[in-house]
Amino acid sequence: MNAQAHGGTFSALAIAALLPVLFFSFASAESLSPCPYSWDKNLKVGSSGPDVLALQKLLNTFPDTLIADAGAGSPGNESNFLGAKTKQAIIKFQEKYASEILVPNGLAKGTGTVGPSTRAKLNDLCKETVSQTSSEQKDESAANAPVAAPQADMITIRDPGQPTSLIAPASATPLFLTFDLSAGSGDIIVKEITIERVGLGADAAFGSFGLYDEDGLQIGNVVSLNAIHRAVFRTPFKIQAGETRNFEIYANMQTDLSSYDSQIPAIQISSIVASSPVEGVLPLRGTTQKINSTLVVGGATATLSQFDPASATTRYVNDKEIKFSGIRISANSPEDITLANIVWTQSGSAGSADFANIATVVNDVSYPAIMSPYSNKEYVSFFEPGIVFKKGETIDVYVKGDLTVTGAGRTVEFDIRDINDEVSLSGNQYGFAVWLSPAGNTDVAGAHSAFLTSDGTTDGTTVMPFFSGSIVTISGGAATSIGKN
Repeated sequence: MNAQAHGGTFSALAIAALLPVLFFSFASAESLSPCPYSWDKNLKVGSSGPDVLALQKLLNTFPDTLIADAGAGSPGNESNFLGAKTKQAIIKFQEKYASEILVPNGLAKGTGTVGPSTRAKLNDLCKETVSQTSSEQKDESAANAPVAAPQADMITIRDPGQPTSLIAPASATPLFLTFDLSAGSGDIIVKEITIERVGLGADAAFGSFGLYDEDGLQIGNVVSLNAIHRAVFRTPFKIQAGETRNFEIYANMQTDLSSYDSQIPAIQISSIVASSPVEGVLPLRGTTQKINSTLVVGGATATLSQFDPASATTRYVNDKEIKFSGIRISANSPEDITLANIVWTQSGSAGSADFANIATVVNDVSYPAIMSPYSNKEYVSFFEPGIVFKKGETIDVYVKGDLTVTGAGRTVEFDIRDINDEVSLSGNQYGFAVWLSPAGNTDVAGAHSAFLTSDGTTDGTTVMPFFSGSIVTISGGAATSIGKN
């Protein structure tokens, strides 16, 4: 099936805070501590950059979460890549503080990824640690810390350290490039980002590319390479004055890479169009990744959830706990799968004031859905920690909410826009974002409570939206008779 997919980058998990008194109990704690430091993005197997390096140093501060006794990952030998050893250390940490991390999320075992609440704990820990140092030490630290001060009316692009050169398997979504953007003294609107395929490789090996922010949210739609090996992201987004944000570009590899095996392409940013001049070195080139046509990564299939209405319905203003749309996801072999987040697109005529308390329910656990910063039609739920289901297992995922008094005569329809760009799945063995494809309940464009393909079959090419939800019409209610005494 010629389908496009995305991986979301980011599984959402939690790491609890450590007791400050323990921070100095390990012999090398002072030298290993990354504090002061601030974590501001999700991390999982395959992530790279300074956040990973700081995390490894923190884990190595404690003997019971040590990444390795010697060699790669051991104290003094930390790296900026999150691999299997680091994942195991995170799991040990989560299980050590299970009452704070796992129990509130209904889990018995750690999952080894880092999400929003983890970052909050890490940042709190660093604040507590710094407060224990003398004012002299803090002054010295501040004096030695590099300060990046973007000029006014400028946006600056920087290389935070590129991902490790690994492989790009078929039907997977490897990370090819990461970059930071910093605004000067005024807010900046980024209008376009142009990427280019370079290196020893063919454009045909790539299905599409996705641009993601530090929270793993996709910005706009996927894009594909044109005749001059370029693709352009055109969804505008804002960087606030004085703010630095991190972004990542993932490639959705084709299902058949036999003609491109062992090629080593790279992706680079060729140009950025913004509301102010761009400062920094362009092009910014990512790491070459070796195409591998033989490794079989995991995947998942989707059918209609048992909680989906499965037909158009009418509900009334002030109705509560309405099940709008739902899908059932099954993990394929050869690896277990983690669901990190899901994005629902409300494509009906109702506005955001016409409903409330939107949430995603997975296996009877409710997760709040918040409006995406990139669209007032998109609602995202982060699953923290990520929801793990083993190969062969199935989970039901549906969106629910309440109707307010303002929506009479309007419709609510929660879709899943892109085939994989809005259902963030990653394989737990190899660490790649993996594809979701329809295994049933398929139909052609215009249908509802169905997965849409070009010919209405599971072998057809998926179209947009990937999943077209049921239509719920909001009624204001009506009096059936008027009596007179």
